[in-house]
Amino acid sequence: MENHQNTFMTKVHKSLLYTVIGIILLFSMAIIATLIAPQHIDPTWMQPSSYYQVQMYEVADPNFFISSETSGVRDLQYVQRLTNGYTLLSFQENESVRIVAPAELEKYITKFGEKNLKLTSRLLLLRNPEKDIQTSAKQLRETLQQQMRGEGKSLIDYKILELYDTGLEEVFSVARSEGIIEDFVDEDYTILDDSVNQPWHDDPGVIFVKNPMEYRIVPTGFAQTKGWKYDPEGKSVESIAELEGKELGFRSRELLIKLGEQIYAHEGCWYCHTDQTRTLVQDVVLNGSESFPAPPSSPNEYIYQKVTFPGTRRIGPDMSRVGIKRPSRDWHKSHFWAPRTASAGSIMPSFKHFFDFDPRGTRKTEVGIPNYQFEAIYQYLMTKGTRITPPTEAWWIGKDPVQTLKIIEGEL
Repeated sequence: MENHQNTFMTKVHKSLLYTVIGIILLFSMAIIATLIAPQHIDPTWMQPSSYYQVQMYEVADPNFFISSETSGVRDLQYVQRLTNGYTLLSFQENESVRIVAPAELEKYITKFGEKNLKLTSRLLLLRNPEKDIQTSAKQLRETLQQQMRGEGKSLIDYKILELYDTGLEEVFSVARSEGIIEDFVDEDYTILDDSVNQPWHDDPGVIFVKNPMEYRIVPTGFAQTKGWKYDPEGKSVESIAELEGKELGFRSRELLIKLGEQIYAHEGCWYCHTDQTRTLVQDVVLNGSESFPAPPSSPNEYIYQKVTFPGTRRIGPDMSRVGIKRPSRDWHKSHFWAPRTASAGSIMPSFKHFFDFDPRGTRKTEVGIPNYQFEAIYQYLMTKGTRITPPTEAWWIGKDPVQTLKIIEGEL
């Protein structure tokens, strides 16, 4: 009996010892995996994919704002925050636009036909000519039209804009696009600042804001439905607090992207969709084409995400290049509202809670108006595949900067 008890206790002691040893090993492996191993990983895996990716996330997104004019209105307003000594601006003439300016500001104008783009971080803006310059603007328009007549060409209704110095440190301008891909230049440009004001100004290429005009508003609406709209003769937005306040309700693209990532997680999108282009032919061709396959995913694509969703199940299509494959806002509206109308045979559920019904009941259809949840997940999805390389180097316009073909053929 005593021998049996001794044998039993010996086994218990051994089991306890093995358990302790196992815990120590697991804890040691966790330390190695989180603290030691990353120091020996190829550093390029933990660095941004490109300087363009850095500029988009750190420069463009925090300064690009989105809102709707009035509650229940589907049209969106886009505004950019411009900061003196930070935001790069261009003032470009084209076939139908001419710019007039005081003598000291003439150097900032890129004249029609000039190849070299002039940029500056000095906070200048364009506006319709003020009274003291309206006469000269009218004369310039008439002179240009006379030249067109003399050359036997069709007349152009020239738009004349005035370049002026705001004298401010911060101002808000009208954004002329949805901002998925910003204005960008990497050759034939000059920054006219006396010194390099920001580190990113010295990158091989830079994002910039083209022909900015101040974002001004006037009140609109009737009865209980009040709102505002853009009007070049309206009131200036005084501060970021006013822009993000209850009345205007603008939110930065940076905030919306972060919220979209959370919604993607909470809604369980990752159950059915992967977020990785593997080095398999079917992946790179499906997310690109036979002629120009998409680049395989790499860790540095995800460095600006709090959570990554590589996934394992492809019940639905892969999301890693959806910003390039499906950039249409209208397509995503239709798809989230009723997936099978946009993609026949889809088993994806409807996400009608991404939409608000018209509270006044004035709309003739049952299609709702997208709310902030739709806008957030849309902005998040639009980062997928669009920021790996600058637009001028991107694989989707016929180049292959990461040498995808060599990767999938085993040459790299």
